Amino acid sequence: MIQLREITREDLPLINAWRHDPEVIGFLGCGFFYISEEIDEKWYQGYLNTRDQNVRLSIIDPAHNHFLGNVYLTNIHPINRSAEFSIVISDRNYWSQGVGSDVTRRVLHHAFEDLNLNRVYLYVLESNDRAIHLYEKARFRREGTLEEAVYKNGAYHSLVLMAILKKHYNGATSKL
Repeated sequence: MIQLREITREDLPLINAWRHDPEVIGFLGCGFFYISEEIDEKWYQGYLNTRDQNVRLSIIDPAHNHFLGNVYLTNIHPINRSAEFSIVISDRNYWSQGVGSDVTRRVLHHAFEDLNLNRVYLYVLESNDRAIHLYEKARFRREGTLEEAVYKNGAYHSLVLMAILKKHYNGATSKL
């Protein structure tokens, strides 16, 4: 059983470590940057100042008190009732173990049932087939492609925009 909890200052060294892991970053829709612990501290302080617009959670294996990654709902818009979803499983030992499905299901439940959001959207690298498959199982729908939107590893890459509406959710992700 995986546990979700709000990120803490104590998580910052682990978050900073995965931000420097080229293999982990390779699956994300962002380029590689060297990020100092000081910058991560400022990022964390910025989060604390905008908690009403962001939910930032750490993914924990409670059996080993082990940090696995993060999942976020960011840019929460109170009028449109929308938010951007993102997830990273930074510990390779937990890849393809169902953690992403479990966490996605639980965060969507939180988004629609607790936060009363209407729309959750995400951007994913067009080449990240495993993530796209997960999101489609969770009933995210493709809304379009942002061609050559990200420059990383010496080339431009396209992003797929996906979203799920509350009316399409209806607890359906319990089958993930």
